[in-house]
Amino acid sequence: MDFIQYLQAIRKNLLWILSFVIIASATSAWVSYNLVPTKYESSVRIIVNSSDKLDLGAVNTNILLINTFKELVKSPTVLNRTIAEYPELNLSIDQLEKSLKVVSSKDSQLLTISVTMESYEYGTKVVNAISKVFQEQVASMMQIYNILVLPDDVLNSQTPKVASKQIINILLAFVVSLLISVGFVIGKETLDQTIRNTSTLDNILGVPSLGTISKITKKETKKHDMKSVDRKVGDATYAKLS
Repeated sequence: MDFIQYLQAIRKNLLWILSFVIIASATSAWVSYNLVPTKYESSVRIIVNSSDKLDLGAVNTNILLINTFKELVKSPTVLNRTIAEYPELNLSIDQLEKSLKVVSSKDSQLLTISVTMESYEYGTKVVNAISKVFQEQVASMMQIYNILVLPDDVLNSQTPKVASKQIINILLAFVVSLLISVGFVIGKETLDQTIRNTSTLDNILGVPSLGTISKITKKETKKHDMKSVDRKVGDATYAKLS
């Protein structure tokens, strides 16, 4: 099949393709909004200042320390300490590692610690606990005490940020269902060896067709049979020459 035939096959099955894509996208939307639990992202910002002086050298030192602090927040030292000091949160090391995210902007002293939980209030308690333990560990291990923590509600006016992926799931279902439906139609037409027109037959045999026999419907056959019955026995039969 050439490209034109592929387009014709898609056009012929366009209604089926659209129906399949709409049903798949609607199903994905329903599952995403009703069965997949909504998760919220709670975060705190940490401003690092290793020195009381705010000169260029101190700023550069703070920026270099950001990568160290990022690894320290995610380290078992901080996470296990958080679990031990806050047993009421009922946390596990696997849960913290999967939900914890630590990011920083380039050439910035700002470090963002965030966790994704099914409850915004619970996530806020968890991320505040991690930040407090982090401050304690930095003070004891590196003797750095100038760390300012900015809670999430200060910067975001206490508005929880939904961290769900409903839109991504719907778009993914749309693209995948479209590819599957189009691929199915093209595959079906490619494997179908039925000869549907004279041009296809001419291409296969390599010779032009001399004529075609039209399809006789059941209605036409019934009319022909009724005419044969109406003719009486012994009636003359005439043949007309043209």
